[in-house]
Amino acid sequence: MGLAVTVATTTSFTVASPGALDPHRTEDAGATASAAGAAAAAVDREGAASRAGERSAPAAAKAPRSGRAATGLVVPRDVTMSGGDATTAQIAAAPEPPVLPGCDGEASGTGSNGYVPDSELCDLWDGYPAIRADAAVALARLNEAYRATFGESMCLTDGYRSYAQQLAVRAEKGTLAAPPGTSNHGWGLAVDICADSYAGDRWDWLAANAPAYGWDNPDWARPGGSKYEPWHWEYTAAVAAKTGY
Repeated sequence: MGLAVTVATTTSFTVASPGALDPHRTEDAGATASAAGAAAAAVDREGAASRAGERSAPAAAKAPRSGRAATGLVVPRDVTMSGGDATTAQIAAAPEPPVLPGCDGEASGTGSNGYVPDSELCDLWDGYPAIRADAAVALARLNEAYRATFGESMCLTDGYRSYAQQLAVRAEKGTLAAPPGTSNHGWGLAVDICADSYAGDRWDWLAANAPAYGWDNPDWARPGGSKYEPWHWEYTAAVAAKTGY
């Protein structure tokens, strides 16, 4: 006998999205998808904000690339490096420390004999005497070499003399002192050294080395000169520019 088979046909069906609560309820699936998308967007916004904050953070707040703490070493802009290995590189052409702190060694030559403005003068290493700035720096460099040789600084008794001081020295020493207004002390270009430095090995050392630093005992002050003054030393180039000889 024949078997009757009945086939049921469905006119429509719905395929649920992954993660839907009920495969037959499309509205639940859509809501779930929307919530998941919103959560992902929020995470992405937070990540973007974090990355933006990192880019905008001040450089000082970030750790150095090398992981080393800053040392505070300042390298002059004009230095050169020798060798390609950073561990053996040597810094060259670094500026020398000032031999007279506060004195730039520059002088314009303004003023007149005995009336040189204070702005043109610098005190020497022990605070006395003052002489013209360029002469002071040159003498300070000579003094460094002197100190390295003898273990102490040069001893000085006189430097710049104002016009009033030249009058006083002339009254005290007579013709041993130059007429007021004509002394190279009045330009701040001469010094007198102590007695223990113008005799013996110290004198010999100064005579041999001082000219390299621009200082000398002038010919007129040496034995056989017009007036023997072994204690009197001058910054020769500047004196020649002022006096013509």
